[in-house]
Amino acid sequence: MDINPWTVRNAKEEEVEEMDGNAEVAEDAEAAEEVEEIEEVDGNAETVEDTEEPDLMDTNAGAVAEGVDRLVEAINSAVATIEDLRRENAELKQQGQALQSDISRLEEERVALRSERDQLQDIYNDNVLLIDNKAEILDKVEAMLQRLNSLNPEKNE
Repeated sequence: MDINPWTVRNAKEEEVEEMDGNAEVAEDAEAAEEVEEIEEVDGNAETVEDTEEPDLMDTNAGAVAEGVDRLVEAINSAVATIEDLRRENAELKQQGQALQSDISRLEEERVALRSERDQLQDIYNDNVLLIDNKAEILDKVEAMLQRLNSLNPEKNE
């Protein structure tokens, strides 16, 4: 069973204070003698307590030291975690900036491609009539070539 020396000491001091108060109030000599006996016994108890106290204090001091060590380890771990998170945050910010740069570049490329597409669409629209009438145009060109060939009989031979 662990006995806290501070609790024992506080209880004895309260008892002595109570007895001191009783001694002042008490009118007969017996009460005063009892108080003196208790004080004498209490004095002896404090002497015994003083010899036992270092062992209990060493135990408590060891527990406190162990608790402080755990607290220091937890703080060191928290600081390391914070440093890691700050490093990760910085890396993520850099990656975010790189991605923003890529997005801007891709957006510019998209705008340029859209402009080219619009220009090609205009060229196609201008030439769609030619493409649709290709067969007809080829027939007309062929007819003109035959007429030219008919005018120059020497080449045909």
